[in-house]
Amino acid sequence: MRPLLDICICTCRRPELLRRALESLSQVELPDTVRVSVTVVDNDPEESAQPVIRSLQGSYPLPIHYAAESRRGIPFARNRCLDEAQAKGADYLVFIDDDEWVAADWLQKLYSFARDAGGRAVVCGSVISLLPASSPDYYNMFFSRKRRRTGERLPYCATNNVLIPLGEVRELGLRFDESRPFAGGEDVMFFTAASQRGMAIFHCAEAVVYEDIPEDRANLRWLSRRKYSVGITQAHQKLITGRSRVDVLASALLQLLTASLVCALSMTVRRQRERAWLRVCRSAGMAGGVFGAESQFYRRAHS
Repeated sequence: MRPLLDICICTCRRPELLRRALESLSQVELPDTVRVSVTVVDNDPEESAQPVIRSLQGSYPLPIHYAAESRRGIPFARNRCLDEAQAKGADYLVFIDDDEWVAADWLQKLYSFARDAGGRAVVCGSVISLLPASSPDYYNMFFSRKRRRTGERLPYCATNNVLIPLGEVRELGLRFDESRPFAGGEDVMFFTAASQRGMAIFHCAEAVVYEDIPEDRANLRWLSRRKYSVGITQAHQKLITGRSRVDVLASALLQLLTASLVCALSMTVRRQRERAWLRVCRSAGMAGGVFGAESQFYRRAHS
């Protein structure tokens, strides 16, 4: 029997974006050597995604399954995806976000690379962010990801476009950390742990998904909160990988001092000033993380 690949989407109170993501999946080119299904895990207690799934069932070209996860927080939803995929007997789990849509050849590229790599590695693809027309041109640098070559091995990745071999996940006993449900970054911690335990993580640049950045995120206030949260997560990540608190704190404070100085010297150049300010926010988050600060960045999405 051909392997089963389950595409999972976690969602919370974004039914129209979810519908667009599912419509893009309905038009994707399917690899001949694998079976494909779709799972939607709804993290909204009011189950706002269920009408979307009901409207598609019967006409959707792929088997589609709906699951409601009542425990509030992204890691609970992601672990539910693991559970649902394993209950189906899936060999691979693919994550995309509910505010993304995929290129037609996305899955072909992602799975072909995974198969050619031996079928036991994590494979992450590219995410292209599209900003509102009203955003300054230089805001692209705040949302763009580092460009990586196909085949590059990574120490970690995220769940916004990734294929995971479930056999290896079971062998290693990997789960998303549920101790900080609204902080974000548990995907980075998950893949960091996978890498430390010997699982290879590769990049496939040709496997592309897209995301629209809404106007309420394309601003300095949102970016500042986000960078502070990222800093906290980076501190936690460094600490669990063996860095000492003194080392992490010293690094954070040095970065904070440098970024603050650049920010002060760039008061007349908005682009440079805002870039330096976001570095201030991230390094401040790192320092806070060393002292036990916890991020609640994603609580608003679940309140």
